[in-house]
Amino acid sequence: MNQRWQRATVTGEKDGKVSVVNNEGQSFKVPKKKKYYEPIESKDQKFAYKDLEEQLKGHYISYKKILPNVRTNLTEGQEHFHESTYISEGELKESAKMIQMVYDRNLGTRLDVQYRRNEKVTLDEAWAYNHTFSADEFERMVDKKEFVLFQGSTNDGEVFQKLAYYEPKVQDIRTKPALSTNTYFYGVKLTAKQADALNRGQELEMVIKSKVHGNKPYLVSWSPRRQTFITKKVDLEKAKKLEVNPGEKKKSRGRGMKV
Repeated sequence: MNQRWQRATVTGEKDGKVSVVNNEGQSFKVPKKKKYYEPIESKDQKFAYKDLEEQLKGHYISYKKILPNVRTNLTEGQEHFHESTYISEGELKESAKMIQMVYDRNLGTRLDVQYRRNEKVTLDEAWAYNHTFSADEFERMVDKKEFVLFQGSTNDGEVFQKLAYYEPKVQDIRTKPALSTNTYFYGVKLTAKQADALNRGQELEMVIKSKVHGNKPYLVSWSPRRQTFITKKVDLEKAKKLEVNPGEKKKSRGRGMKV
């Protein structure tokens, strides 16, 4: 709709037309057999396959040559390292780039493309969203393989938080959206304290409410690269810490100093 794909909820169907309501509360009808209508295939799907195909064409990437599982991953918002070759001036050349479908509240969906650098990024070149990374932040990303929470801004002065890390495949710094109080975890919005802790790589004990299994505590962390929550059962993690290896125990006693 209006030159961009939107997620909508189907409310009815009659005479070959589907009635839907989009996230903005607008109700309208769409011909079921039109190319502008695409049912969601899985709960993890965030972008339309037809939208993905259009976006790839805009960057000269063949949709048909991409493996079906890669297409699925891209519609779920996952990143993909794409390598291809082309002929230029009589020579075979290589192109390598990280691609990922993302959502822009002003422009709608778009394909984020980051080309691989010829040489590893340096401290002087490390910046994103008008933020220049410090030596400490650069070391944490490149040497310690950590994610860094930073404050970015637009040229108009809008301020927001982002997560950054070093990606060896493109030899450059990549950024991801940071969690906020608008982020939902199993139907409940994160608090400012929870969002900040998870953005900083901490693992929190949180309760997941379920009508079937009841309320159960889980250890929760955030994977910026995959943009997914990682959950572990508290009981299982406590049991692992209580496990003792008898063989190792005897071995440690045997190394005691003789007097």
